[in-house]
Amino acid sequence: MPGSASNPLLSCYQEHYTGLLHFLIKRTGCRETAHELVQETWLSLAEKPLDSLPESAGQDWRAYIYTVAANRAIDHQRHARRTCERFAELPDGVEAEAGAGSDVVRRYAHREALRAVQACLAGLPERTRDIFLADRLEGEKREDIARRHGVSLATVEREIMLAMDHVEQAMLNWQGDAAPERRGRRRNLARLLGVGAGVAGLPALWQLWRHWMPVYRADFALVPGRFHGEALPDGSTVLLDGASIIALAYYRTRRTAHLRQGGAFFAVAPDSARPFTVTALDVSVEVLGTRFAVDIERNWVRVDVESGRVQVLAGDGGQRLLTAGQSARVRAGGSFVEPSGAGQGAAAPVAPWREGWLDFQHTPLALVAERLSRYSTEPLQVAPAVGGLPVIARVNIAERDNWLRLLPAILPVEARQGVDGGWRIDARR
Repeated sequence: MPGSASNPLLSCYQEHYTGLLHFLIKRTGCRETAHELVQETWLSLAEKPLDSLPESAGQDWRAYIYTVAANRAIDHQRHARRTCERFAELPDGVEAEAGAGSDVVRRYAHREALRAVQACLAGLPERTRDIFLADRLEGEKREDIARRHGVSLATVEREIMLAMDHVEQAMLNWQGDAAPERRGRRRNLARLLGVGAGVAGLPALWQLWRHWMPVYRADFALVPGRFHGEALPDGSTVLLDGASIIALAYYRTRRTAHLRQGGAFFAVAPDSARPFTVTALDVSVEVLGTRFAVDIERNWVRVDVESGRVQVLAGDGGQRLLTAGQSARVRAGGSFVEPSGAGQGAAAPVAPWREGWLDFQHTPLALVAERLSRYSTEPLQVAPAVGGLPVIARVNIAERDNWLRLLPAILPVEARQGVDGGWRIDARR
């Protein structure tokens, strides 16, 4: 996906996102439809090379973007009208007489696709299937689902994501696809949503399909020593720390980010119709619009809020609301282990690695070494005998090697650099 920093068209889209959404709401009279169309507009812009645009587009990016969005709205209205004419008055078992051949084929294909979904759901564990259907089809609150099954909210979220992964794989198998890239996924989505009314015989599964299918998806895996910033289609941004892995997915009713490794700083655009949820290990962070950081350190997750508010859900079901300047640390599979930052003096900078620094306050040396390893491919090993020594320091990431050379001056250790550039830290003899 082209980055907005190098694409003036996408930069202009982000600048006018809110106005574009309101424009489409007025055109369609439906907020959900407008959200879908605004995402389709972004995808259309992102996939279009700048050198293929008409010369007039470069003179007024905003006008070009609104034209693309208006055309999307027109196409949607035309399709809705044709769908209504085609299926509104058809008796059961009767097909349209004129030009119905291709429609019959497509309707049959959609029925087969949704039967594949139905078979997939039937093969899921009973609890997983019940949680998934209660959330997606019945609209039951997740708190009520968790209470009914006697599990935590984080467990409910995991079960939903597990079911979604199985359904997606079932659909890929049905289509004969292995692991399509984002653009390929988008084409499949457009093809399958194009004649949605053709599945009138399976309305519940069609509703499920529309809630399940992502309108945007992206995965990033960074090597050590590299940062990456990504502008998202709703105007949000995410900045990834070195050696981090994240999976992003936007749906009609929610926005999700799954941080699998490392750390990330999020600036989330407000959207009350689609909350933004970040999961890391079994910890869930829910927001509507705010700036915050999430970091995975071994089997711990740390959340720091720069502005706005976030709701943090621990694996044991515990909850905590964090506001600007507050932070929390959660053990995987457990509960909160540190109080929020309120009342602890001046708040520390959130995600200082964005400015090239790391702050350690009584942090075990072994954990310091793991964090520093995000910024270099050269190994950094700490002997178990000194791994628990507490470190209080502010480290310039670019001066990592110099700080390691000075480490014996503040701790009873020896720090030696090998010929390969790697470091070994042992107890002082």
